[in-house]
Parts: sequence; C-alpha cells; structure tokens
Amino acid sequence: MSSLRSKSRENSLHTLTLDHVSPATRLLEKRRQMFEVQEALDVQKEEFARREDAFRRREETLRKKDLELQESLIKFNKFLQENESKRNRALKRASDEQKNREQKEAEIARLKQEYRLKQEEDQAVKKGLEMHVKYRDYLTNVFEGVEEEYNEIQDLLNRFETLKHANLDLAKAHRDNEQKNESQRQLFGNFKKECQNEILNRTNDIAKKQKLYEQKTGDVLRLQNIVDSSVESSSKELLELGQVIRTVRNLHDRIETRLQNTGRSSKNSNDSHAQSSTGSPEQLDLESQRAVETLDEITAYMIDYEEIVQEWSSADRKSKRHSSTLAGESTALMSETTESLEG
Repeated sequence: MSSLRSKSRENSLHTLTLDHVSPATRLLEKRRQMFEVQEALDVQKEEFARREDAFRRREETLRKKDLELQESLIKFNKFLQENESKRNRALKRASDEQKNREQKEAEIARLKQEYRLKQEEDQAVKKGLEMHVKYRDYLTNVFEGVEEEYNEIQDLLNRFETLKHANLDLAKAHRDNEQKNESQRQLFGNFKKECQNEILNRTNDIAKKQKLYEQKTGDVLRLQNIVDSSVESSSKELLELGQVIRTVRNLHDRIETRLQNTGRSSKNSNDSHAQSSTGSPEQLDLESQRAVETLDEITAYMIDYEEIVQEWSSADRKSKRHSSTLAGESTALMSETTESLEG
C-alpha cells in the first residue's frame, strides 16, 4: 500500500512535469505507469494469496484443535455423567438400606409391643380365670340344687342368656317408647306454637284490615264530601250561567225592541231563545255558545251605535238636540247593560 501511495505521488509529479510535453510522450508515460501499477497489483495479489493460504492452514489447524477439544469435552462430560449416575445409584442404595433398616427396627419394636401386650393379656386371662372360678362353683351348686329342671349347667346358662336378651329387648323398647313420646311431645309443642303464631298473625291481619277499612271509610267520606261540594259548586255555576244567559237574553231583547222602534232589525233576527235550558251539559254548552254569539251582536250594536253618535255629534248644530237625545239613550242603554251584567 505504501508503494502504491509513493507511485501515485510520483505519477502526480510526472503529470505536473508532462503537462508541457507532446501527446505521444504522455501516452508512453501513461503506459509505463500502467505497467508499474499492474506489476504492483500482481505483487499484491501474490502477497494476498500467500497470506490467504497461511490463514487457511491456520484455520484448518484451529478447526482440528477445536474438534479435539470438543471430543475431549464430550468424553469428560460422559465421564462426569457416569460418575454422577454411580453416585446417585449409591445414594439410592444407601437410602433403600436406611429405609429397610428403619422398617425392620419398627417391625421389631412392634413385635416387642405385641409380645408385651400378649403377656399382659395372658396375665389378665389368668386373673379372670381365677376370678371366675367362684362363679363356676356357684353354677355347679345351683345346678346340683335344681337338677330336676336343668340337666346341665349349659341349660342354666342358656336360660340366663334368654332372660338377659329379653331384658335388653324390654329396655330397648322402653327407650324407643320414651323417644317416641319425646318426639310426639316436641311435635305437639311445635304445633301449639305454630297455632299460636297463626292466631297472632290472623289477629294482626284483622287489625290491619280493620285499620284499612277505617281508612277506606274515611276516604269514602272525604270523597263524598268532595263530590257534594263539587255538585254544589256545579249547581252554583249552573245557576250563575243561567243568570248570565237570561241577562244576555234580556239585554238582546231590549236592543231588538229599540231597533224595531227605530225601524231596523239585528243581524240575527231569528228566534234563537225560544227554548229554555233543560239542565243537560249539551244544552248548556249550546246556550253558552248562543250567549257568546249574542254578546258579539250586542258588542257590534254598541260599536255601531257609538259611531252613529259620533257622526251625529259632528253634524249640524241644528241636530244638536237630537244628538243629545241619542246620547242619552246610549248612556241609558250602557247603564242598563252594566246593571244587567252586574246583576
């Protein structure tokens, strides 16, 4: 690499010196430089091939050493596994021997305990035998005294067993009867409590129903009072409505009378008040509607009448007396209307 750099530096210097020579000379110089570079490149290739071969041989050596090391590790690992398995087998064998020894020792202790218990049982049986000898002598004496009924001592013992079982059966029956009696007594007590609770619950229900009945009676009375007051207020309203309708009719009749006297008639001159109210809601609604229509007619009449009075008041002074008469009539009619509405 250093030679290449020096050659490149020399080439740069030659390039600077050959800038002023002929092209053929420069071409020859370029070829010479190219040959030099090619020779340097060949030298580097040979050096690289030599180093590559050395590295390859070294790599082969390292691979062989690695394989040998792996084989030695495998052998050593196998050796360790064999030693570990031998150690585990030895430990297991020692543990099994320890368990067997403990089992044998426990069995020896158990057998010694059983032997001691058997000896104690043997001693107890001997003591019991010595104690029951007197009963055997007693049974022998009894058998000799009553040998007419019992042929052997075993018959006497059988009779005793029979009486013993009969006594046990009677005692068991007595206990069963006492248990049944106690269960029946408990059932009776529970039934009595249930009856008392039922009576108490029914009494409470009766009291609640009585209280509810009193509340409902009070509600009925209150609703009856409300209905009575509503009927009374409805009656008053119907009476007031009838009075208003009659007032409107009277006022309309007066207006009709005045119009007939003056030679005019109202817009609705038909007899709309021929029938009186019968008290039914439909008839009252109809009469109310007719009264509203009549009030509209009265209002229109009053408006027309007021316009006429204003026209006559702006007329000639010669008609002043006649206007004052009309104004008086209008005032009288308005006062009558006011009095009728107030009444």
